[in-house]
Amino acid sequence: MTAEAPADQPMEAGRTSARQGVQHCALLYGDDQEFLAGALPHLRKGIEAGDPAFAVTPRKEAEVLRDSLGSDAPAVQFIDPSDFYSTPVRAMAGMMAVARSLGTRPAWVVASADWSKYPDAMEWVRYDSIFNLGFADADFRGYCCYNTSVLSPEVISLVRQTHPNIHEGARLRENPDYRDPYDFVADVDSTPLPPSPSSAASMEVMPTDLHALRVFVTEQARRCAIAGDALYNLLVAVTEVATNAVRHGHPPVTLRAWPDNGLVCEITDSGHWEPEEFLSWVPPRSALKSGFGIWGVGMLCDTVQVRTGPKGTAVRLRTCGN
Repeated sequence: MTAEAPADQPMEAGRTSARQGVQHCALLYGDDQEFLAGALPHLRKGIEAGDPAFAVTPRKEAEVLRDSLGSDAPAVQFIDPSDFYSTPVRAMAGMMAVARSLGTRPAWVVASADWSKYPDAMEWVRYDSIFNLGFADADFRGYCCYNTSVLSPEVISLVRQTHPNIHEGARLRENPDYRDPYDFVADVDSTPLPPSPSSAASMEVMPTDLHALRVFVTEQARRCAIAGDALYNLLVAVTEVATNAVRHGHPPVTLRAWPDNGLVCEITDSGHWEPEEFLSWVPPRSALKSGFGIWGVGMLCDTVQVRTGPKGTAVRLRTCGN
């Protein structure tokens, strides 16, 4: 699935090299010096090859990179991670759009984000794992950068499981802790969600009255100061999931909602759905194709979590607001 460099050897690539497929590396650093030791040579290779180079990094890392790049800094497109990493599914779609726009040209990327600060951080870890499948044939040379002095050992352990190559200290090497995405995601999907709070508002979803569902969601959203486009998107997403539960699940279908970093809406039923069939990370080629609406749910909400088993299925949507 990936083109990996021999152990402890740098990845060499340029516009004239054969198409290699995705190179997905984790850069683990504890200070600015270690960050630059991995990120700076990586971007310079892209610049020297005349290829597109991107830095999707917070302000501090962006300033360090600009200062170190000097006169080469204008050759790098700097992107605020909050603009790019809005939702996991949107981030995946954005990366795919970049890949399509570049055609056969390699893209050299340095990216940094603290998943631990995001609600439902495991969905972003899932994104990192699925990235290896979705971009297996794309010519991305990516360094995902993680500050070991800030992130917990638990987060770093997950990073090690989702990146085929790792740059640690002064070395780039194959990562012995990397796990196959299918196995990793299966483990994520088998981990139960935290129970909904006893204080959650709830209603039974009636197949003949989805209007009542939208009134209920609107009332709960306004209590969390969610309005405008965010409210509209949430209403579309909840209606889509509830309709699927009514059509393909088993009654009773229940909607629960509670405030938590915005508003969480959970639709449960007694049916058993397959998560990989329900929540697509790759946009269908046509709106007429099965799965288009469900893929859209991931585009509309900050995170979407699906758990299914013998006792039924739960789909949890989070909207953080405007």
